[in-house]
Amino acid sequence: MIKKPAIIALLLLILAEACLVILLDLNLINAPAFPTFAVDSATAVQLIAPLLIITSLALTYLLFKYTEKEIEINNQRIYIDNLRESLENLRAQRHDFMSHLQVILGFLQLSMGEEARQYVQSLCSEISQPTRIISTNQPTLAALIRSKMGVAESKGITWQCEISSDLREFLVPGPVITRIFGNLLDNAIEACCRQTSGEKRLWLRLYDKEGEYVFEVGNTGPAIPLALQERIFEKGFTTKKEKEGHGQGLFIVKSLATGYNGKISIQSSEQATVFILSFPRWKELN
Repeated sequence: MIKKPAIIALLLLILAEACLVILLDLNLINAPAFPTFAVDSATAVQLIAPLLIITSLALTYLLFKYTEKEIEINNQRIYIDNLRESLENLRAQRHDFMSHLQVILGFLQLSMGEEARQYVQSLCSEISQPTRIISTNQPTLAALIRSKMGVAESKGITWQCEISSDLREFLVPGPVITRIFGNLLDNAIEACCRQTSGEKRLWLRLYDKEGEYVFEVGNTGPAIPLALQERIFEKGFTTKKEKEGHGQGLFIVKSLATGYNGKISIQSSEQATVFILSFPRWKELN
C-alpha cells in the first residue's frame, strides 16, 4: 500500500523541481532584465538532471506499487465472489438435506426399509465426489471446485470429477489458483450453456504425469475451429458473439500459468473441448 508520507515527499520534490526550473529559465532567458543568480547551461543541466532522475524513479515506484495493489484487490474481489457462491451453494445444500431426510423418514414410516437403504446409498455416492475434492492439500482449489459444481448443477450441467493426486507439491498461491481455474471453469460452464442438443457435461481431471501435475477441464459445448484455437489465448480475442467485456480470461490464465512455469493447451472437436494445464511438481524444480 502507498503510504501518505511517501506521496507528500514526492509532491514536495516535484514542487522543488518546478521552482528550480522556473528560476533557471528566468536566469538563462531573461538574465539582463531579471537577474536571479549566475549559472550557465551546463550547471543548469547538472542541477536539474538528478532531480528528474529521482522524480522519475519515485513515480515509477509509486506506479508499480499502485498496480500491485490493484492486482491484489482484484484477486481479493474474485476470491470473495467465489466465497459468496460457496455460501449460496451451502444454503441450497441445507435445503436439499432437509428434503432428503423427509424422504428417508417417509420410507421408514411406510416400512419400506429396502427403499430407504437404496436411497441412502445413492446419496453416499453423490457425497463421495466432493469428499475426494476436499481431501486434496489445496483448500482454495477445493472450495472453488465445490462452488463451481453447484453453479453447473443449477444450470442442468452434469459434472464429473476425477482426482488422483493430493497436490502436496503444488505451490501456486491461492489467489492465482482462483483466477486460473475460476476462468477455465466459468468458460466451460458458459460453453455448455451454449450447447443446443445432447447431454451437457463438464469434467475435471487431476493427475500426476512425469513429474508434473496435470489438470484437464473439458466440456461438451460447441467445438472451437482449429484456426481459432491458435488465437484463443491472445489478449482481447473471444469466440463469443458479444465482444464487449470478453477476451481477457484465457489470456490471463496463460499469463498466470506461464509465470509459475505452467503450460496450457487446447484440444477441441465435435465431441468435446478440453483445456490441458500442467505445472511442474515443486521437487522437480529443486
